Amino acid sequence: MRTWLGIAGIAAAVVAAVFAAFVYGEYRAGYDRQAAVDLHDVLDQAQEDNASLKEQISVLERQREVDSSTSQQVQGSLQELQRKLTDVQEELAFYRGIVSPAAGEEGVRVQSIKFAGGGAPRLYHYRLVLIQVRTRELRISGSVAMHIYGQQDGKPAVLDARDMMPGEKPSFGFAFQYFQSLEGDIFLPQGFVPGRVEVSVHENGRDPALQNFDWSGISA
Repeated sequence: MRTWLGIAGIAAAVVAAVFAAFVYGEYRAGYDRQAAVDLHDVLDQAQEDNASLKEQISVLERQREVDSSTSQQVQGSLQELQRKLTDVQEELAFYRGIVSPAAGEEGVRVQSIKFAGGGAPRLYHYRLVLIQVRTRELRISGSVAMHIYGQQDGKPAVLDARDMMPGEKPSFGFAFQYFQSLEGDIFLPQGFVPGRVEVSVHENGRDPALQNFDWSGISA
């Protein structure tokens, strides 16, 4: 039990630290060079905590094999820790993409995009994260367009995400130096089956950059 409590404490601390760092990073992004330094520190610490969490899970797995009387309890704890480990690893991938983005053409690009069920039929909450890749730091601005390609009652169809947003339409504009997150909700029409999402990033003074994402890989 002491081992389990210790592991749970580590997992909670890691998740809380990464989440707090992310919120802090979003607040500071584009305003201060110190934000980039802080991201490096957060990434280093999260990597250490991630390794520690993996070791604790390994210990718990061995304990489950030895102590059959508490196997069910340990199994439940193990599944929860593995879920938290997955969340931490996703956040680590996010920070690595910002601190050390993949090589390619300079400019603004989509770091990640996710659609999660919003609690009602056909309602999804999206989260779009933009980063910029450049050899020198600049504050950039522009706008984003997002289209969803799929089938409506068996026929090809294309939806403009802004037309699918309930209530007041959120801004699809951006202005940042390191990264920025855009979030909102969309309602998909009855009978519409999404296939892919096309994101067009329009940075002021540059040609639009297009990226496509399979729906199966970005929806949950």
